[in-house]
Amino acid sequence: MFAKRILSLALVAACGALPFAGSAGASMVASGSLALSCWDVAVGAGQPCSSPPPYAVPGDYSYTEQFSGGTGSGAIPGSDIYDGNTNTSTGSAGFIDDYLFSISGATADAVTATVSNGSAYDISNLFVTLYNLTTNADGLVLTKPVGTAYYGDVSMVDGATSVILSNVMLGDGQYVLQISGTASGTLGGSYTGSLELTPVPLPASFPLLLTGLLGIAGAMLQRSGRP
Repeated sequence: MFAKRILSLALVAACGALPFAGSAGASMVASGSLALSCWDVAVGAGQPCSSPPPYAVPGDYSYTEQFSGGTGSGAIPGSDIYDGNTNTSTGSAGFIDDYLFSISGATADAVTATVSNGSAYDISNLFVTLYNLTTNADGLVLTKPVGTAYYGDVSMVDGATSVILSNVMLGDGQYVLQISGTASGTLGGSYTGSLELTPVPLPASFPLLLTGLLGIAGAMLQRSGRP
C-alpha cells in the first residue's frame, strides 16, 4: 500500500518554498531539500513524473528516503538497471526514485549512501544515474537511459554502500537524478544523499580572448579618431 512508503526529507521546507536562482546573489549558495518527483516500486503504488521544478545554482540540496512494510523490496517487472561504467547490468530494482530538476549551466556532484543501522535498513544494489529528461520524457527509466547519461561509482564505506557521481558538466536544461536499489533490511531500507550544483567555470582562454577583442576594438577607435 502507498501508505507504507515513508518519505522524509532531511531539510524540511514549506511547500513551494524551494530557493530559486533569481533570488540568490552570485556569492550565495542556496540550500534545502531536493523533492522526490516520481517513483516506481515492486510492492505498493508508484507515482508518475511531473514537470521538474527549477533549482538555484550554486546550491546544495539534500534528500533521504526510508522504506518499510515490504515497500522497495522484490523486483519491479522489467527493471534491469544499467551501469555505464562497466557496461553491465546491476540487476533488477525494488524501487526507482526520480528527483527531477531544472537548472542553468552547472557542474553537478551527487553523493548517495545507505543509512546503515545493522541489517535493519539495508539496501542492496544501490545505484545512481543522472540523465537528460528531454530524451527520456517519461522520467522513470527501468533499464538504460536514452542519450547521454552519467553513472555513479559504487564503493563500501564503513560497512555501508556509497555511490558517488562527480564533476558532471550540465548545460541549461531539465535533468533526472535517479536512485535505485532494493530494500533488503529486516525492517526495510533507507538512503540519504546530497546534490551540489556549482556554476560552470569559464574556459581559461575566454578571458584572454575577451581582452584581445577589447584591445583590437581600442586600437580601431584610436585610428578612427585620427585626422
